[in-house]
Amino acid sequence: MRADPVLEQGFLLEGLRIDPPDGVVVGPGGREKLDPKIMSVLVLMAQHAGHVVSREELHDRLWPNAVVTEDALTRCFHELRRQLSLAGGDERFRALIETLPKRGYRLNGTVAPLPEGGQAPHANRSKARLIAIAAAFVAALSLAVLVAKWNGAASAGDPSVAARTADSIAVLPFVDLSAAQDQAFLADGITEEILNRLAQAGELRVIARTSSFSFRDETLDVAEIAERLDVTHVLEGSIRTSGDRVRVTAQLISASDESHVWSETYDRDVRDLFAIQDEIATAVATALQVSLGARQSQHVTAPSVAAYGQFLQGQFFYNRRATGDIARSVEYYEKALAIDPDFARAWAALAGACALLAAEGDPDSAGWRTRQGQAAHKAVELDSQLAVAHARLSQFYFQTGDRERGGQHFELAVALDPNDPLVLGHLSSRALFRGDLDQAITHQRKIVALDPVSFSQRKNLAAYLQAAGQLEEALVETRNAKALNPAPELDVDIARLLTLEGRHDEARAVVAAMPEGKHRDQALAMLFQAPGLRPESDAALKRLALRSRVASDSESSAVRLAEAYALRGMKNEAFAVLAAEQQALALDAGSSRRRKWELNEALRFSHFLKALHGDPRWTELLAEPS
Repeated sequence: MRADPVLEQGFLLEGLRIDPPDGVVVGPGGREKLDPKIMSVLVLMAQHAGHVVSREELHDRLWPNAVVTEDALTRCFHELRRQLSLAGGDERFRALIETLPKRGYRLNGTVAPLPEGGQAPHANRSKARLIAIAAAFVAALSLAVLVAKWNGAASAGDPSVAARTADSIAVLPFVDLSAAQDQAFLADGITEEILNRLAQAGELRVIARTSSFSFRDETLDVAEIAERLDVTHVLEGSIRTSGDRVRVTAQLISASDESHVWSETYDRDVRDLFAIQDEIATAVATALQVSLGARQSQHVTAPSVAAYGQFLQGQFFYNRRATGDIARSVEYYEKALAIDPDFARAWAALAGACALLAAEGDPDSAGWRTRQGQAAHKAVELDSQLAVAHARLSQFYFQTGDRERGGQHFELAVALDPNDPLVLGHLSSRALFRGDLDQAITHQRKIVALDPVSFSQRKNLAAYLQAAGQLEEALVETRNAKALNPAPELDVDIARLLTLEGRHDEARAVVAAMPEGKHRDQALAMLFQAPGLRPESDAALKRLALRSRVASDSESSAVRLAEAYALRGMKNEAFAVLAAEQQALALDAGSSRRRKWELNEALRFSHFLKALHGDPRWTELLAEPS
């Protein structure tokens, strides 16, 4: 593919202005000065936007007469992503550059030359050419220095390079090497404690638990895991227990060449487990030259080892989420609290588990809600500096209708730990509730950056983007979610997004590949404007309407049926379906307040229902549930 030389003078990239001669990127977040080599990479990727550029091609084009390690290219792309996100003022700019394991890199974004007047006028072209030649000479000189620094940093230990580039890590689940293979809960707990401690380093991007732990059963090497998670380092380890002794081994690995940056083995009494976790986190932070900052709740006494073991087993089941696991987690949290009633984190965890049981329509929903509130209050009473405790109490107040107190505790949670995934999730939900889609998307992008292989988080981001009218990016994120979990409803979302963009042929192809059933009908019902599909689309709509009358279905099914009616201008039918669904929820004693809010959110942010907004019945429909 032939490179476009015009882009070397400047171009626009998704709202960013790129000025290669001056070496700067300017965007909503400010002005970033790029190293000449990094700018060369960006220009090359822009010249091949939408296409994969292999690592070999990048090496040949950027270092034609130099021998460099793989580390140089990995660091270069990591730094480029970081500076794009800073200039853009948003983590989503990191995602413009996609890593394709064992293949190379791809720039996913719209690239356009600077508009007329954005380049030097004709009269100054000679001068501009001389400046460009001089800049090229300086760039070549800077390149030699930069390559030398990147290649020499590993052997010479250049601290400035390490501090600039080593700012992302994935903590993989530690392996249980105990003879009985019955300490998985302890291995997971150690991993999570180290992860949480590292997350307190503001300069370090730490991948969230769900993404790191998703590689537990994968037979991938460290480099490939790092590529998928877009990190420069990986921490892995193992535990082995024998009586009252525990052996913990940990090693920090550079993603670029799989070399060991640091490793250590700890043979201690099991009572030293808390100290081991802290020592590992501190050693990793020192190796990466970042500061952990003060530990939250350092004034609170550590729980007993026995209570901590029960708590970790509760966490194991809470995070696994198999059938019955949430109820099992409650049992273990309560055992931990029976041993140590002052264990604040166990109270906060118990509140979270009770909240899930209350929301899932358990027969004793009211009882679980009461226990949720009691546990959350106790967590805050015992440790007022614990962010998750305030987040859980805030959740309880919001779910029971006390927004004022919910807001107060939420602000405290944010102040204590704004990067906690639970806190970020609440930030996103609150912005959505206020109707501030831009803020919801910003927070959700941060969550996805920390949890890149979470199906649910990418699905949420896709939904927010669709609601904001950012359809192309919503389509990308929906397909990303589908790559993580081929859930049938995602095909419906993909077909709907293609329909919104008028890409009927592509939508038709998606529908054709779907099996017969509800999801195919939901997608097909929206395609009535596609040439030649009106009869099939009408038949699908009739099947959906019949299903809604003879069988209990989800709120999303009612919304999608109403959307199909609204798209066809059948307002009365759309309002009738939605009113019936709201009435059914109101009459169902087991339906939760959360389900009613979810229905209202789906209505407020649906593109297909915009035709209903001017009708007086719309305001009545969106009245807050009691």
